[in-house]
Amino acid sequence: MNLKGMETSMQFSLILISLPALSLVFFATPRTGASELTKVIFGELTASKCLLSRIKTIENTSSAEDCTLRCICYDPCEYVSYCNGSCYMHRSLYDKEIKDYDCNCSSYILLSGNGTGTSWQKVFEMTKYSFKRSPIYLYWDKLPIEKVKFHLIKKDHERAFIFNGTGTNSTSWFQKDKVLINPQTEWVLRTLTFNENFSHPYFYIETTVLFRLEAKRESGSDETYDISLKGGSTVFDTFEALVISVLFY
Repeated sequence: MNLKGMETSMQFSLILISLPALSLVFFATPRTGASELTKVIFGELTASKCLLSRIKTIENTSSAEDCTLRCICYDPCEYVSYCNGSCYMHRSLYDKEIKDYDCNCSSYILLSGNGTGTSWQKVFEMTKYSFKRSPIYLYWDKLPIEKVKFHLIKKDHERAFIFNGTGTNSTSWFQKDKVLINPQTEWVLRTLTFNENFSHPYFYIETTVLFRLEAKRESGSDETYDISLKGGSTVFDTFEALVISVLFY
C-alpha cells in the first residue's frame, strides 16, 4: 500500500536494520487491527548531507521518525533531512544540478520496492527536452546498489542493458566488463563512455558492427537532447527517453 498523500495520526512501529553504509527504516502497519501491512523504506545516509533546494519545511517535528512519516504523507517528498526539530523535504527528481552541503542532521532517501529487491529506482531520466536526476547519484557509493538498468524507450519497442552496480560510483558502472544483459546479442560492445558533467550529460556505446548509440545534450543555447542509434552519418533509430535506474540489495 502506498501511504503517500494520506494524513494519519496512527502510531507506527519502527524497526532499524543496520547495514555498512545504510540503515533501512521500516514503518509497519499501525496498531489498529487492520489486516493490511504497509511498509515504507528509507535509506539513511551515513554522512550528514542536506540539499539546498527544499520544497517544504516543517518546524517543531519531534524526531527523525516524525519527519520521515510527514514525508510519506506529502506526495512530492522523496528526500528528507531532520535537523534538531526542523524537517526539510525535497523532491525525487531535479532538472538542474543538485547541490548539497555538510550539516548536523539525519538525512534519508525514500527507497522504492519495499525492500524486496524487485523494484527499480530512477536516478537519471533524459527526454528530448529535459534531463532529470535524483539525489541518489550524489551518494551512489554509499548505497547498496546491486544492478543498474540503462533503458532506451520509444513507443513501439524498448531496449534495456543491465549492468553490475556492486561497488561502483555514479559513473564507473558504465563499463563493458560490467554488462550483465545485452539486449542486442549481435552487438559486441567496444567502448562505453559516460562523462561526469551532469549539466551536459553524454552516454556513448560503440560496437564492433559499426553502430554507435549516443545520448547527449545537443549544442546550442536551447536545452534539447538527442538519443539515437547511428552508423556513420546515418541515423538508424531514435528514442523518446533514456531512463537509468538502480536496484538495491
